[in-house]
Amino acid sequence: MQGQGVDNHLNQALIHLEAALNESIRSVLENQDAKKEIAPKWEHFLAQFFGMAKEKGKKSRINLLSWISFAKIR
Repeated sequence: MQGQGVDNHLNQALIHLEAALNESIRSVLENQDAKKEIAPKWEHFLAQFFGMAKEKGKKSRINLLSWISFAKIR
């Protein structure tokens, strides 16, 4: 099946993201000032992800972000 490689990468990404979320929450619960350090890391990560999707979409002429129904995510 073609999508198995994609599934594997996305599942691994979710594992890493959950670990980062857990560590972020733990850090902020221990020290509220940690939010000032951690929030920009998440902003940078999300900006990189969306920027990467946009750039790869331009190169391939495929709007990758159109594959996502943001209404369904809520």
